[in-house]
Amino acid sequence: MQNPHVKYLKTKNAFSIFYYEQGSILCRHFMSESWTAPQRIAEKTAPVFSLCQHNNKTHLLYSNIDGQLFLASSTDFSQWEHRSMAEELHSSGNTKFFLLPTEDAFHLIYHQPTETTGIDALLYTCFRKGKWEKPYQIDRFLPIQKTPFFARRLSKEHIILYYRTGRNVLSAREMLLEPYTMGSVTPLIQTPAPCTDISIINDDERIHLLYIVRGMFRTQVVYQYKHTSAISTPRIVWEDNNCNNCLIYLQDDKVILMWTVNGQPMRCISENGGAAFGPVERYTDPFPAKCIKAELIASFSSTECYGDHQSFLPAGYPLSAPSAAPKEPRQPIPQTDHTKAYTALQNSHRQQLEELSILLAQRSDEIVAVNARWKSQTEKLEKELTALRQENAILKLKCREKNVE
Repeated sequence: MQNPHVKYLKTKNAFSIFYYEQGSILCRHFMSESWTAPQRIAEKTAPVFSLCQHNNKTHLLYSNIDGQLFLASSTDFSQWEHRSMAEELHSSGNTKFFLLPTEDAFHLIYHQPTETTGIDALLYTCFRKGKWEKPYQIDRFLPIQKTPFFARRLSKEHIILYYRTGRNVLSAREMLLEPYTMGSVTPLIQTPAPCTDISIINDDERIHLLYIVRGMFRTQVVYQYKHTSAISTPRIVWEDNNCNNCLIYLQDDKVILMWTVNGQPMRCISENGGAAFGPVERYTDPFPAKCIKAELIASFSSTECYGDHQSFLPAGYPLSAPSAAPKEPRQPIPQTDHTKAYTALQNSHRQQLEELSILLAQRSDEIVAVNARWKSQTEKLEKELTALRQENAILKLKCREKNVE
């Protein structure tokens, strides 16, 4: 599922990652084909935070270890202004926020546990003129693992919420911020078994859903889309024993589905908005070893992407097709003692991997030979057992004939 501890922000000039690590919220930026050094935004914080951008200003909502909310704002990612968001609203440390700034207020969607175990309340409130307004309860719902609910901003005042209204039922609900107006709940999908992962993306016409259903013996990767009031028939794009980490995203008017099978990334592409898909193929381009989905927010809309907060591989960049334009030749980088040591370590690991591959191939051949010998011996023993049974039957028949005489 989505990781609430990692967020991505794509701007015109940079690709940024915000992440929680050892009690602090940090950020790094991908510019000129390299990552900047980590910048610490806040210390002694809870791991869950919310990230958004409005009028070229980036806002980060977080809570300290005591549960008090703070808002950090910046226009250049270097200087951050921190202010307390009053004490009327507190966080448990695991509360997911969805922050939506407007000209004169900060709108907030969040959840809190109820008196019933396993059921949370989805709430809305607004921070205006230095204080929180009275919260409204949107609905009661069943949280989805690490990401209890999904939220998307469709326009300046229009958002859509996705959350579980039943054990295997995912529903959608639209909402207007000003004036506060709540739409009705619309069930989107109902699965025969629980979803282990889900990815949702909106375009101008459709809601695209990719999810994984784990049965008793198999897992299925399923695609559906919703257009106006109709939802398509579920399309099983893959079936295997161990599928996880599904992802759907839009690129160049294409709907691209991705998932992993035993850690191997797979991909399937639709060029007609999800009506039909091409063949499933292995994704062999550079890909993070540890895949984590997080929110990518830009221009009041949000989507999802892959990334790895440990190696900081830029999400979106490895997934994009390489440019056809010729690149200027790079100047050789002078090797220092550290780079030489790292290169030697890489060569050593590569050699070990090749040796292990050869050993594995040898062991596979040995296993095949042992299986062949075992099968031959088994067939021989079965023939001998059959002959003994026939001989035993003949002896029993002779004994009966002798007793009759």
